[in-house]
Order: sequence, then structure tokens, then C-alpha cells
Amino acid sequence: MRKRVDILCLTAAAMFILAFTVAVNANDVDAVNINTVDTINTNTVNSVDTVDAANADNVDTNSMNITHTVGGVSAVNKDSSESGKRPPASKPDADPPPLLGACWGFGVGLSVGTVPIFPMWQRNFPNTLRQLGLPDTSNGEKTLLRYRVTESPDAFNFALPFRLSLHSIGEKRSFSFSVMFFRNSKEFQSTLDISDTAARRINILERLSYYSASIEAAGDLAIPPIFFSVDGSQQTFLSLALGLSPINAFTRECEFENDFNNNDARMQAVADSVKKTFATISGNGLSFSWRIGISVIKQYPSGYGSELGLYYSGSYSNLFYSDGVRLTEEHIKTRGTDINAESVTGGKPLSFLSNQAEFRATLLVPTARKKN
Repeated sequence: MRKRVDILCLTAAAMFILAFTVAVNANDVDAVNINTVDTINTNTVNSVDTVDAANADNVDTNSMNITHTVGGVSAVNKDSSESGKRPPASKPDADPPPLLGACWGFGVGLSVGTVPIFPMWQRNFPNTLRQLGLPDTSNGEKTLLRYRVTESPDAFNFALPFRLSLHSIGEKRSFSFSVMFFRNSKEFQSTLDISDTAARRINILERLSYYSASIEAAGDLAIPPIFFSVDGSQQTFLSLALGLSPINAFTRECEFENDFNNNDARMQAVADSVKKTFATISGNGLSFSWRIGISVIKQYPSGYGSELGLYYSGSYSNLFYSDGVRLTEEHIKTRGTDINAESVTGGKPLSFLSNQAEFRATLLVPTARKKN
């Protein structure tokens, strides 16, 4: 009899533990459930004590009642759990809150297109000794000079503009103010040597660099998703910007590498003449720019965001000066001429229109981080 009662006690304890575990796993154990479980467990223990004092013939009946009573614990707990169920927690992959308000932007881009100052320079490379102002022979020597182009500039114009910006982002529109800088350069390499030997040579490297620092103001208008949207983005914008470049400069410079004996009078005279032909020139002008395209903003759980954009951009450059002299196209085309010579100052003023396709990527950092 006692052994059977012990078994019933263990069974009641096991059912209690099971009921308690179910309640905990469901995150529903509150004060009401605990009181309910305690009451039921007390009644269960009293029933077990009654079985201990009762007739052996009634043990089976009481055992059934106890079993039903213990089963009732789980039922009550389950009902209580459902009635006091808490709201489900947020899903881990839920979309982060939209990125709104003031943000700093740190960006870089890739632009490809036309910058006419480079073709203007490339079309007028010297190809012959006569264009360098050199004869084929010198000092009565029969040995001929030879001039060769060893490397021509690339045909394409690539630039990597860097950008620092301040954004004000709204749900329907946004504004930004940016400071940008880019630099592009190309090289032209050629060689002057004596035709009968490689030991008497002059290597020439001419480089044209064009760089610009500008300020830009942009306004973005949200495109309704029904017309155009990008999956995973916060918003898609139609962007329009205007800019001004007070620093819009170029520099044409040349480097020489003499590969001949210092006592070689003929080659030294040739080198001195060539240096005058490839004289350095530089100037600065003013540029007005515009840009139109589509951009998307994406937000991240960290609180940061990004802006990706694809644009068409154009600029008009004019008013180039060097040491107070208005530069003309002849200053780019003609080599070996005094900057103040009438033959070049009377030419067409240097100006050009650039057109480019540009991709930009910008990291957006809120100026004030939100507290969790």
C-alpha cells in the first residue's frame, strides 16, 4: 500500500513539474497562474493523503481522481497561458526604422564621359622633329635624330569624385549641400635619340592634369512606389542639382630624362631646345554644373544608411586665366610659344562643355544618434 502511495506521490510531483515547465516555456507564468498551480497541487497532495488512509479497495478510484486532478493542472495552466498571453516579440528580420532627419554624407563616385580639354591637347601632339623645331642633323654630323611616340594617352576619361555632404531627409523630399573634388590626368610619352645607338637618348613625359573643387545644392523628390521603386530600399528619389566650381584648373607639365654623356654637346643642345618646346603652362577658370538622375536610400539596423545614385551630369567651363592673361585654345594646342604672344592671345578663348555619366555611393551618418 505504501509503495503504491509513493508511486502516486511521484506521479503527482512529475505532473507538477511538467505543468510548471509548460507554463515557463510559454512565458505565461504570472501571479494568477502560480496561485492556481499552488492551489491545485495542495488539493492533489490532500487527495494523496486521503488515499493513504483509505481502504485499498478505493485506491484505484482515488488514483483516477488524482490523475484527473493532476491533468487539470496542465489544463488550467494552458487556459491561463492563453488568457494572459503577451504580445509577440518583434521579428529579428523586421525592417529597421526609416532614416529621417539630418545626416552627414561621405561619398565617392565613378564618372565616365567627355572632357574636351584632353582631346584638344591630344590632337596637337608633336609627331615630327620639325614640329619640335629640330633639324634632322646638327653640327655637320650625318647621324640622324629620331623622334618616336612611345605611349599615347587613354581614349577614355575616368574620374573618381569625392564628396562631403549634409543631408536633410524627409519622407517625401530631401535636400543636400555638398563639397566635391576630383582630379583627372593623362600622360604622353615620347623619345628623342640618335638613330645609330640607344646610348644617346632623351625620354620625354608630358602630363595634362585637370582638377576641380565645387559646391553643389541638390533637391530630391520621392517617386511614388507605384511608378518606380527598388526592392529593399527606404525610398527612391528623382534628384536635381546645381553646382559652381571656383577652382577649375589645369596644368600641363613635362619631365625629361637624359640618357647620354654630359659631355655630349649635340644631345645637350637638343635637350635645351626641347625643354623650351614643352614649357609648363597652367590656368584656373570657373565652371557651372548641373546634375539629374535617380537615387535610392537604404537604412540599416545600426542606424546608418546609404545612398546610391545614377546620374547624368554636365558642366560648362570658361574664364581661364594664368598670371592675369586670358587663356585661349592656342595655349593648349601650341607648344614653345610665349604665353603673352599675340599669336596665341588673339585666339578663341578657352572654354568647353563636359558631359558625363556618373555613379555615386554615399554613407549616411545621422548627426544625432537616437537612443534605444
